[in-house]
Amino acid sequence: MSKEKYGVIIQARMSSTRLPGKVLMDVEGQEMLFRQVDRLQHGLGGIPLVVATSNDKTDDCIESFCTEKGFSCFRGPLDDVMLRFILCAEEFDFDYIIRVGGDDPLIDPICCTTLVEMNECERHDLMYASNRKGWPYGCAAELISKEALKSIHNSTNDGYYREHTTPYFYDNPDRFKIMKVSSPLEINRPDYYFTVDFLNDIELVREVFKLLKSEGNYFSMKQLIDVIDENPYIRDINAHLHKGFDD
Repeated sequence: MSKEKYGVIIQARMSSTRLPGKVLMDVEGQEMLFRQVDRLQHGLGGIPLVVATSNDKTDDCIESFCTEKGFSCFRGPLDDVMLRFILCAEEFDFDYIIRVGGDDPLIDPICCTTLVEMNECERHDLMYASNRKGWPYGCAAELISKEALKSIHNSTNDGYYREHTTPYFYDNPDRFKIMKVSSPLEINRPDYYFTVDFLNDIELVREVFKLLKSEGNYFSMKQLIDVIDENPYIRDINAHLHKGFDD
């Protein structure tokens, strides 16, 4: 049995520049963050999950929300997200972080467990399923070695790298063991966009949960893809706002 410890960390804050407060916006009767955490916990097979927000007072409501719902919560620097992840992983004793954005309510827990299974076969510093051959935009996760992240944090004071966490890996590929992960072909839709950045995006997410209401928060990626394939008007809600993956 592996001695490595894995944990999902959702980065969430209220002070989004494009859509402030989005993580606690209503999605068909439940907060967006609740739907995301509930969906993940249902499918992670026991992998622990923590909501990592900032220690800025604007995020007091996220901590209160997590306390009310019984979700684990960690608070760290607002802008140095890399350090927030490191400190959270230290607090909860994670060797590997499965990084999830708080603006991805349709994240696929199977993507998270797939990354863990693949890393158990061969260790990596970074594994990412967010690419044109991977999971749809907003449904993918990344697996990051805590030790690699600590090494990067010690190597740079660049605010961009520290805020966005993973670009340093991509800009210095010779220093790290990196793996691009592909999805099953049946769910590969590089031109579908499920991350919530704008009001149109949350309108799309609300429409998905409305049409899949009978499944609650636990529908599969195949069910999600099928409902978009069968109802192309849903994709049209936000297709004009996004360019998708770079590779």
